[in-house]
Amino acid sequence: MKRKIHLLVYLALAASLLAACALRPSEREMNYLASALTKVSAAVDATVRFRPPPTAASEAEMLQASTSHDPGLLKPFADYTLRVQRSGRASVVLVCDRAAKTALLEDAGCTAKLDEHRWSEATAQRCEFTLDLSTVCGR
Repeated sequence: MKRKIHLLVYLALAASLLAACALRPSEREMNYLASALTKVSAAVDATVRFRPPPTAASEAEMLQASTSHDPGLLKPFADYTLRVQRSGRASVVLVCDRAAKTALLEDAGCTAKLDEHRWSEATAQRCEFTLDLSTVCGR
């Protein structure tokens, strides 16, 4: 009897670990998206700095305006939600899951490397901006 209980506990633990791994994005996939995101955030940064869209432009309009020269930049993000925020002449792009509940990657256009791998945090991160553009871009 004791042996059956131990076996059930181990099976339950294994099942929960497999479920957690299945929900968490793979490191390989996130590194691929991180590389693609730096190109999108650089395009958004160039738009905000040199061809500022109207202040009332939506996030989707800003993404479209920023990538109109190469719409393929957005293809890797077809299964994700992309968000854009700007502050003055600085901008940041946030990648979240499709449901826009969980943040995965966050990148300010003013930096060369990806700023935040939020998917790797111990707890799920809400789909909200966390970078302080005045600090990140003020360097």
